[in-house]
Amino acid sequence: MNEMQLTIVTPSYNRAKILPALYQSLLVQTSKDFDWLIIDDGSQDNTKEIVDGFSKEKRIPIRYIYKENGGKHSALNIAFKEVDSELLFIVDSDDVLTSDAVETILKDWSSVRDKNLCGISYLRGYNETEVIGEVHPQDHAIDNFINLRYNKGISGDKAEVWKTDCLRDFQFPEYSGERFISESVAWIYLAKKWDMLMVNKIVYITEYLEGGLSMTGRKLRFQCPNLMAYGSLMTMSKEFSPKIRVKETLLYIVYNKFGKKSFVHMIKCPYKWLVIFCYVPGVALYHIWKKKYQM
Repeated sequence: MNEMQLTIVTPSYNRAKILPALYQSLLVQTSKDFDWLIIDDGSQDNTKEIVDGFSKEKRIPIRYIYKENGGKHSALNIAFKEVDSELLFIVDSDDVLTSDAVETILKDWSSVRDKNLCGISYLRGYNETEVIGEVHPQDHAIDNFINLRYNKGISGDKAEVWKTDCLRDFQFPEYSGERFISESVAWIYLAKKWDMLMVNKIVYITEYLEGGLSMTGRKLRFQCPNLMAYGSLMTMSKEFSPKIRVKETLLYIVYNKFGKKSFVHMIKCPYKWLVIFCYVPGVALYHIWKKKYQM
């Protein structure tokens, strides 16, 4: 077991120019009880040289793993197996942490460690005072990711810290040529088993860069139909409100149509009657989007 309590995981692809900003935010953490795992998803720039430079400074523990390009989710699959600290915190290469982020996480976790939770949800900000989206309904409350983010519709990216052991057996599916699936698929997997602590404090500063996954839009999802259909299928279960289940069933049909899957394939799932009920409007939506996005 890692002597550090927290591993900060950063999947990175061709981000050598902006990694130093994240590195600097890690150097000024008020608690140094963490290490940094960088999963290089087949970068073609000088990411390795930049990280080697960080490591030579020996100011924080750094581990670097290179893999062939397969998308962020495939990098996270490696992280879920490699991390050996109690907690895991995914921090993207184009973002930074507030100086007290690690200290805050460890303090809050110590207060709930014995409550059988899967992690903590913090706020993200455009800066240290401007929250992205909405805050949690109640500060330091124990609640469920599905309940808040889906059924109650609390908006905005959050900064989730996870208990590593809860993620150990989860792996995103991987399909050749498909490089995007929402991270929330993993969080849904956890939320079907465990609750988490919700904290209204910004610990994570996000900049939405052009070309980043958050900015690539709907067309990218249509280009990854198998991964996206898998995600929708997970969101069609009884834990979700009827509105969410119908919405995700429509998307499930759309993604399967983009993936050239048959109706018979679509109904071979636990929600056969939901798919049958939504099939005609789902196909209509597919044709509308296919024309709009020239797919």
